[in-house]
Amino acid sequence: MAYVFKGGLTRPGVMTGILGPWVVLTLDTAHLEFRMRFRWLARLFGPWRLERSAIREVYVDRPGALDPWVKVNFLGEENMPWSFLAQWPQDVIEAAEKLGYPVRH
Repeated sequence: MAYVFKGGLTRPGVMTGILGPWVVLTLDTAHLEFRMRFRWLARLFGPWRLERSAIREVYVDRPGALDPWVKVNFLGEENMPWSFLAQWPQDVIEAAEKLGYPVRH
């Protein structure tokens, strides 16, 4: 079973991120994948795939006062989080927990 969410992305080691609903996150039991939502952008960027075994922890960042997007961090082996920007982060956390990802509440 796979869960699909639309949002943004910040990658480790990159200063700028992709805001808004431009990225699709697909959570699966074997891996998670970030890809661009539109085909013309997908030709230029991504997809980015992380294996399930490489994810050490999944947690939600503290929300900003006026920011509608909340970061859901996927902490990898290199100790730098991949951050998915979601409007409803609890849905992403619940899906990750159902699939067996190590979730920190």
